[in-house]
Amino acid sequence: MINRLVIFVLTIILLSCTSVATNPSNVPSTLDEAIIQLKTTLSEDDLNLIKNGSEADLAMLHHGFGTGLRNSWGLWSGSSLSRWFNQKGIDHPDDMSGIIILSLYRDLRGVPRNLDEQIQYYKAYWEEVRNADKHEAELDLVRSKRRKEAMLKWEWSTNSAPEAVLPLQPEFHDIWGLEPYASGYLVVVKKWRKSFSSIWHDGVYFLSSATANLRPVKVEGCPEIHDLVVVEKVASWLCKGPDEGWSIVSTTYNSKSTKRFLKSVPEQRWLRLGKGETGLIVVSPDAIYSESSGELYKIYQASSPTREYPIFDHDEGSRTETEYFFPHRSSTPLEYNGAIYFQVEDTGNETDLYRLPLKGSDLEGFDKIFVDDYIGNWLIHTSNYALGSEGELWIGTPQNGTLVKINENGELQIAALFNSLEHVDSFDDRNKTENWKTHLPTAAIHVKGNTMFLAGTNGIAKVEEGQVTPIVYFVYPNGVNRAPYTSRPQYDYHIKPQRLGLFDDGSFIIGDRFDGVYIIKRVENGYEIYLPSVSKNSYSIN
Repeated sequence: MINRLVIFVLTIILLSCTSVATNPSNVPSTLDEAIIQLKTTLSEDDLNLIKNGSEADLAMLHHGFGTGLRNSWGLWSGSSLSRWFNQKGIDHPDDMSGIIILSLYRDLRGVPRNLDEQIQYYKAYWEEVRNADKHEAELDLVRSKRRKEAMLKWEWSTNSAPEAVLPLQPEFHDIWGLEPYASGYLVVVKKWRKSFSSIWHDGVYFLSSATANLRPVKVEGCPEIHDLVVVEKVASWLCKGPDEGWSIVSTTYNSKSTKRFLKSVPEQRWLRLGKGETGLIVVSPDAIYSESSGELYKIYQASSPTREYPIFDHDEGSRTETEYFFPHRSSTPLEYNGAIYFQVEDTGNETDLYRLPLKGSDLEGFDKIFVDDYIGNWLIHTSNYALGSEGELWIGTPQNGTLVKINENGELQIAALFNSLEHVDSFDDRNKTENWKTHLPTAAIHVKGNTMFLAGTNGIAKVEEGQVTPIVYFVYPNGVNRAPYTSRPQYDYHIKPQRLGLFDDGSFIIGDRFDGVYIIKRVENGYEIYLPSVSKNSYSIN
């Protein structure tokens, strides 16, 4: 077999060798003439290198040697040789050069070219492509009908709202959790890191009000905080001590905390807490449990402790062949309608959604849940999910402007598709409506009673009975255009909401995808944005 480095060098050599055919008079008119010219043009050493390889190695000649053949022999421009192939039913120059190279190889080895077989291979390939294109076109019609039937038909009540000027982005970390607690919010912070740690986050802070600073949290009886969830004002803290194993400490503001030790805990490097439909769930690398009074009841066992990369990002150094079956560093797992939902950071610093049916066998990605059936071949990430007031699940996306609703019967509806509140037959998320104030914010979701609040890069809006009302628009300082936000100075002021909370005074807290906490403070004539600092004084929960 030809050494791969040798083949790489050979492609460069052969590319230069074929330059002798740049004169139209040197362009062969048939395959036979092409093979004869190559045999007389290439050196004996080059021919031996081709001859002594395998047919699989020939694919490595496609871009170097093959490019030389296609360009020098006019296979793109209707040369006599290309017309010869056309008469045989071969129309693509890539296929022509592939037949030439394979025929040369077989001639050198003294075996039949099987030209008819080669031609039929390419004809069958393009027939398959045409059938696939036809099938995709038919699916596009089906998807368009599904989208039209699924649209919730929301409407903008107005496009008028106060503006708030964005400050420079803070130097902080990702906000992966905002949990309401004691009239304030518990803030879960994490940053990307290469080395593995059994504690998935990098700190929990408490923000008591819209004018306070972030205070590091300490929980009595919890030596190490591994995770937390808040359900109906009760905070549950997953704890671990050097000598006492795993436990859950439950705290309520102004009430004495309780502690229960987890029994029969599997020997695992990490555990996570999740919100179940009837209580807490505990997720290990390869199993999921319901928890009651410290007892763990297994509700799902994975087929193996690890899975092959790259279902989702694993932070144990560089990319590995395997990773944990369930994601370690993700937002709070959520049980909904017989499935567990995970929002996971992927290798591209985006977040993706996965669903595990408890009666299924594996995780389903957001493509299978929504994208494939309603949009097609499109890359869509997710940024947040939240339960609605009527038991529905809302899923938001950071850049695509899409908001998805799934009800308890599994029916799916769409509030916006690529920032459009109306059905469109075709769409392109790169060509959004010119008026950015009509873009529905879909990145972060907060539900309070029958009102849903949404935050995105453009601002915050509320939704009541299908009417969308903007609350505040985010604007850049004077002299800074809104686009392109990926360039400076625009990027330095760009906000990327992923979590959203509401204070009693009408102010908002936003957890940013990369840059920490923003407070959208309610003032007399509108809103002001400021960035809370981190206090040296801790907040103790007893």
